Amino acid sequence: ELANDPATNLMQIADCVACDPALATKILKAANSPLYTRRRSATNVRQAVNLMGTHAATSIALSFSLARNLSDAATGGNATRYWKRSVCAALACRVLAERFELDRDDLFLVGLLQDIGILALNTAFGERYARFAEPITDHDELLRAERAEFGSGHDEVGYWLLKRWNLPDHIALACLTSHGQPQARDRQALFDSCVAVSGYFADVFLNPGDSVSTLKLGHAALQWLRLEPAAVAAVMDEMRAGLQEMQDLFDVSVIDAHQADALVAEARELLLVANLGQMRDLDQRTQRDGLTGIYNRTHFERVLREELDAAARHGWPLSLALIDVDHFKHVNDAHGHAAGDSALISLTRVISAQLRNGDLFARYGGEEFILLLPGTPADTASAVLTRIKDTVAKFDYPLSDAESLKLTISAGIATAGDTGGTITADMLLRAADAALYAAKHKGRNQVAAATEFSAR
Repeated sequence: ELANDPATNLMQIADCVACDPALATKILKAANSPLYTRRRSATNVRQAVNLMGTHAATSIALSFSLARNLSDAATGGNATRYWKRSVCAALACRVLAERFELDRDDLFLVGLLQDIGILALNTAFGERYARFAEPITDHDELLRAERAEFGSGHDEVGYWLLKRWNLPDHIALACLTSHGQPQARDRQALFDSCVAVSGYFADVFLNPGDSVSTLKLGHAALQWLRLEPAAVAAVMDEMRAGLQEMQDLFDVSVIDAHQADALVAEARELLLVANLGQMRDLDQRTQRDGLTGIYNRTHFERVLREELDAAARHGWPLSLALIDVDHFKHVNDAHGHAAGDSALISLTRVISAQLRNGDLFARYGGEEFILLLPGTPADTASAVLTRIKDTVAKFDYPLSDAESLKLTISAGIATAGDTGGTITADMLLRAADAALYAAKHKGRNQVAAATEFSAR
């Protein structure tokens, strides 16, 4: 009642708390902890409430009294694990509140109570719930299993319970949304996302050495809060620094200091390594053609500049070939673009199988491809392209179970390093394009080599 009355004052809160010796002890301990301590310490409940302020004192009192009501009725491993996870999640919420400039007392309270539905289910179903939940160590899996077994998960039960206790709507809703990413992009959604991610921080501390928990945290923090691995590690560092005070305050042992140090160091390394892997994957996606999977034009042009620079410095040849699929418009017109796409994919696989280590093959646009042959003189490049052309012509490109077609290619080759002088990327590309035109003019299914370079 006091929590929902905007007119509640410090004296009323102190008077209410003083009537409960256990709660009074907790409030005193909280006020004198690093969570709330100011310039002086509190020696009685009135001083403690004064130091904490109306909102903070009410939130902390609620967090102790509401959870204790169910904890007294719930026993066994689930209750113990609930408290450990709740303490870690509340600490994570407090750190995240500072980072995102949110109400730290409200966020702390929701972090502590977000899984109170577990205690409610444990109390309601007793041994049945205990036996059911004991083997399940993954929190997300527990929620799915609860819904299958009981028809509701602890998020919904917790929401119902907090609403029945007349807690403010934003606190009850945060309990309900604490197991998924809110869709809206506003202040309340940020609050709810912090609560949701706090559970993943807690799971890392509860499961030392479990790389899956760490990777799930990294994913959730990035997707829901846009926290990069370094920022996630920084939050864990702050949690580690405040964990002992939280354990003392709530009389629960989660992990000792040495284990916490090792856990944070290991998590930081794993998050950074995973991020590097994701960056490599991203690089690969941005370098590849979406249809065929070979390199794209942007990547090819970057590598071409690098290879030309290296060829000029070291004096070795560099050959480039433009490849065009002959009469490919007829394929699309006769069989449809889906069949044409399938044929292009098959074609790139045939050509890729003929390449040597160090050759770079890319899609240049439409049915036009480009091949870079570092360290390769003109005669060798002609031999390579002739072999590729002949192989392509022999292959049957399937359109359906009963139908296939034949394809041929034409290629124009230009080589830097054979003629002396400075050859730019544009000059090499123009020369290869002119040679490709000559190959098509000769009747297609041909390979032609450039004989001159133009600076314009």
